[in-house]
Parts: sequence; C-alpha cells; structure tokens
Amino acid sequence: MDDFIWSLFIMISLLVLVAYLMSWFRQNRLQHYSLPIRESNKGHRFYMVDMFNSRTYCNIEEIALTHGAQCDTCGVCVGDKNMNEANKKIPCKAASTDETIVRHHWVRGNLPAFSLCMVCKQECGVEMALVDLQCAWCRNTAHDNCAEKTDICDLGQFKKFIIPPNCIQVKWVGVKGNKHLVVENVKRPPIEDWSPLIVIANRKSGSNDGLLILRHFRQYLNPAQVIDIQDIQPEQALEWCRLLPTCRLLVCGGDGTIGWVLNVIEKLSIMNPPRVCILPLGTGNDLSQVLGWGEGYSGNVNVRCILENVEKAKPVELDRWTVRILHKKHFGISRPSKTYTMNNYLSVGVDALVTLKFHKKRESWPAFFTHRLINKFCYFTYGTKDVLERECKDLHKRIQLELDDKEISLPELEGIVVLNISCWGGGCRPWGQAEEFQKPRYDDGMLEVMGLFSSFHIAQLQIGLATPLRLGQAKKVKITLLDKNAPMQVDGEPWEQHPASITVTYKQQAAMLALTDQ
Repeated sequence: MDDFIWSLFIMISLLVLVAYLMSWFRQNRLQHYSLPIRESNKGHRFYMVDMFNSRTYCNIEEIALTHGAQCDTCGVCVGDKNMNEANKKIPCKAASTDETIVRHHWVRGNLPAFSLCMVCKQECGVEMALVDLQCAWCRNTAHDNCAEKTDICDLGQFKKFIIPPNCIQVKWVGVKGNKHLVVENVKRPPIEDWSPLIVIANRKSGSNDGLLILRHFRQYLNPAQVIDIQDIQPEQALEWCRLLPTCRLLVCGGDGTIGWVLNVIEKLSIMNPPRVCILPLGTGNDLSQVLGWGEGYSGNVNVRCILENVEKAKPVELDRWTVRILHKKHFGISRPSKTYTMNNYLSVGVDALVTLKFHKKRESWPAFFTHRLINKFCYFTYGTKDVLERECKDLHKRIQLELDDKEISLPELEGIVVLNISCWGGGCRPWGQAEEFQKPRYDDGMLEVMGLFSSFHIAQLQIGLATPLRLGQAKKVKITLLDKNAPMQVDGEPWEQHPASITVTYKQQAAMLALTDQ
C-alpha cells in the first residue's frame, strides 16, 4: 500500500511538472516569437485635446472645434461626444489589409497650412469649412473633386521606411476568449532601397515626451511599426527583424534604454541585426551626442526632419564591453559575482557618487525629476555639496588599477573613469587631443582611462577650464577595490560597490547609425 501511494505521488508530481513546463514554454514562445498587431475593427486611437492650436472642424458634425479628440493614427478630429460615432462611420488607417495595392486613405478637412493639391497643384484647404482631403499614408493633399482622379497611393516621400499594409499577413492565435492578431509574414513590396524603420519608445518616459513621439510617428508610418514598450516588450518588437529582410531601429530614450535594446538584440541572436539610430530623451544622452543625434528632444517633434536624418545617416560599429565583478571573500564566503555590459563608460569614486545620490533621490520622488533642466540642476547641487564633504577622499589608497595587466601608479585622486566613447557627463568631451595617446574612437577596441581629483575638477572639466588626468589607453582594464565600499556606475546605473576586482574586457560590436564622423 505504501509503495502504491509513493508511486502515485511521484506520478502526480511528474504530471504537474510537465504541465508547468508546457505552460512556461507556451508563454515564453508567445512572448518572444509573436508580434501582436492592433485589430482594425477597434476603431480610432483617440486622445483628448484641451485646445486645438489651429482652425479645426469636427469630422462628424462639421462644426468648428476649440477642444475635442483627435486620432493619432489617421488625424480624424471630433467633438467629445462623437468618438463612438466616428468609430462606426469613419475607418481608421489599417495596419494590415487584404488588398493587392495600397489605396489613398483620405481624411476630410483640417489640412495643414499652405497645402497644395497633388493633382492640380493649386492651394487647397483654404475654405472656412470641412473641405478637401489629406491621405493618411503619403500625407499628400487634394481637392474634393481632384481626389477622384488619383486612387493608388505610393506612400509618399518616406515610402522606403513604411511597411505597406497590403504586405502584412496576419493570423489569429490564442484560445477562445483570448484570441488576438499577430504578424505571420511580410511580403517585400516593389520599393527601391526598402528598409523599414521600427520605432521603439516608452509612453511614460520623460514629461510625456515618449507619448508625443509615438503619436507623431503613427501619422507617418504603419501604426504596427511604432512600438510602445508599455504594451509590447522589446523581444516581441524585434520580431520585425526576423520578418523583414532588412530594417532600421529608432530607439527613443536615454542611454539606459539604448543599452537595454542592444542587450535584447544580442540575447535574441538575430541573424541580420538592425542598424540602431537614436531619438534622445531624458538627461545625459552621451552616446546620442557622440553619434550626432543631438542632446535631447522635448515638446514638438519634427518627424520629417528625423526621417531625413535617418535616411542620410551612415553605418558605424560600436564597441561593447563586458564588466565582471568578483567580490572578495569574508570569512570564506563571497557575494555572487556580477556581469554587466558597458556601452559608454564606467566610473568608481566621486563621479559615481553624484550619480548615486541623484538616482536615490529620483527613486523617492520620481514625479519631480521629469525635466532635463531640473535633473541637471540636481546634479550640480550634489556635485557642489561634495566639494565640501569629499566623501571619496584618498580613493587612490583603497584602489589598484591595471591596464593590459600592467599596474599603474596612482596620484592622489577621488575618482577613476573608463571611457568607451569620447562624450561623458552629459556632453563633456574630457579626453581631448593628446600627442602621447591615440585619438579616442568607439570602434577601435581600446578604452581610455582618466582620473578625477575632486567634484570641483569635474565642474572644471564640464566648462573646459581643466584637463583630465590621462592614465592611459588599454584593451583590458582591471580595477581592484581593496577595502571599504565605494560608489560605482556603469552607463549611468549607480550602486554602492563592495570590495572586489572589476575587470573590463572586449565583448563585441553593435550595428549603429551615425550622423557625424568621430
């Protein structure tokens, strides 16, 4: 009897284990290998407008509006009470269709100022009423009577960035009650130099900057190409890279978001990885500045200008580095080792201390730190405070530095910075030109290592009144923290580091797009 109960227990345990593994496999497969797409019958993607900044008419009642709702995909405008009726009567721009050609998706009225008819080349949309049309795909405009003369849409100036809706094949997946559409296949359209642009952003980033960017790009691209990582995870978004023969990736965010996406590309082992370009948001954006994409965007975004920049950007390679941390043993026991990937820089000491204090304050009051100027002011405040406190004093006595396995004698200092890119600290380029060293590059497999004397030294570097302590260039860097904890950061992510050996070695290169030469 006991043997029977024991055998029954083992059998039930095995069945539970198999059921759990199968469930996990299904969830993991769905999460990583299917790309959800919004159903066209869900209607418009409306957002509320407190006050329209130009003359606007309701697409249902055809009356003037001061406030109301606007679809961020096709541009339809309606009064507050007419959204449901608009969903029933006016179709939105569909991400996928069964047609063999792309037809104009005309939206009546509310044309941009100085619009010209694509047929007769005369000005249109000038009457004080809901008149004339604009295509939600090619963005061209036409008179009501001229629109009948043109039917097929060529997708306009930026057609090489757009996935035509008739090229996307979808299928239903899931069980009854939880079915949804996913992209099954993408047919290549007859467009020369076709390389679609996939936009990845977080609608909660910054002071709604991410949300505004998503809205702007949905008007120019196929809405399925514009990914909000609050709804679709990066692993799912990057399924486009498997479905498309070639594509480009526009990541909207700070250096942390860029690193996160690059890690996902590496994790998925994509055969033909996309070239990554950047629309910088938030504070810092050192990698964006090195690659020529600017310091940061806020407020209105000129999508045409961004797409033109992407079109003329050049392919480059970015070195990526592995940071391994092995903790010292205490009473025969050591903390678990850790591994990070570095794209920009790492630091130990006073530079990381300022970042750590800012990070802790931002975590406690996240709503306060949503503007770039406020963030920079807080950085300045913590840096000024440390000039008096000098929490990292005598760091050189508690640390050892090896470059390519050769120990470096350290003078009195309060910080060490290891640079992969020439930009650091929110736009500062500290290394400069030095005859005894090679010109720094982000694709040469070399790191630049510099020392910081104090917080005041950092401030001097920021405004160009001082030069860094250049400790050397190397392909391998090892920093040993002998005793006591010290602040440390990798690509802007700070923490309190316990005594350990920190080794930086070459990992691989990432495919990027740059607007400027190094």
